[in-house]
Amino acid sequence: MENAEVYKKANIDRKLFSKIISNGEYTPKKDTIIALSVALELDITQTNELLKSAGRAFSGSERDALLRVCIENKIYDIMRVDTLLFECGMDTLS
Repeated sequence: MENAEVYKKANIDRKLFSKIISNGEYTPKKDTIIALSVALELDITQTNELLKSAGRAFSGSERDALLRVCIENKIYDIMRVDTLLFECGMDTLS
């Protein structure tokens, strides 16, 4: 997958994406990591590993439970994930 496809599919800014891949000292927010996981169509194990590599993890919150369900059910459309979050009264990823 080309870089432009990844950051567009994750609905994140090109500059932020560039910062993530070029600056090894930068740690993105958890939501950004999850958005990238969705864009890259990672499974839940791969998503957990990516979160862990950035010092992050899913919490026991209802929002994180919904995000896990989306990933486990291969809902890899960021706008669909955001819609589900919004419909449940939760903060969206983007």
